[in-house]
Amino acid sequence: MPAVVTTIDDDGAQRISVFDADRAEDCGAFQPVYRPYWLMYVTKTIAEAVDRSQPTLIPHRLQLAAQQDARQWLELIAGLYLKAANHEPA
Repeated sequence: MPAVVTTIDDDGAQRISVFDADRAEDCGAFQPVYRPYWLMYVTKTIAEAVDRSQPTLIPHRLQLAAQQDARQWLELIAGLYLKAANHEPA
């Protein structure tokens, strides 16, 4: 199961990161300082898994309204990636 870690960046921004068993970050989200929204992103690891590793093919950060929304999306993405990597049925 992926590890979900919540931290505070040096600039005060809140961050949620999802790590795989190899301790590589798969995806994450952060709340920019003084902003009411969260920005979710996928890492190169996830993008390469679906042949989208070129910078122009990696989706822009997705804006979400709440931390709970970001966490649920991150857990879903990481879970699907883990199943695909292990060749498990969804």
